[in-house]
Amino acid sequence: MSESFTVVAELSGTMHTFSCRADQTVLAAAELAGVPLPSSCCSGVCTTCAAKLSEGTVDQSEAMGVKAELQAEGYALLCVSYPRSDLKLLAGQEDAVYELQFGQFQ
Repeated sequence: MSESFTVVAELSGTMHTFSCRADQTVLAAAELAGVPLPSSCCSGVCTTCAAKLSEGTVDQSEAMGVKAELQAEGYALLCVSYPRSDLKLLAGQEDAVYELQFGQFQ
C-alpha cells in the first residue's frame, strides 16, 4: 500500500481537503474526491492545472510547462505532481505562471 498524504487546496476562496497517495497525481486524487480543480492537457505541458504550494513538496519531474526556477518558488502542475508530504496549495494559478514565464498576456 502506498503512503498517503493530506492535500488542502484553496480554489476561488473555497478550501478543499482530500487524501492523495504517493503514487497518484494530486489532480487524479482531487478528481476522485470530487474536487473540481482546473485541468486541460493532463500531460504537464499546458499550465491550466498550475498551483502554488505554500507547504509541502511534490515530485513533478514530468512538468515541462513550468520552468525550474518557478518550481523552486513552489509552482506545480497538479496533473504530473506526486505528493512527497502533506500539501497546502492555492489552485488556479494558470495566469500567474503564464505571466511569470512569458510576460503579460497582450
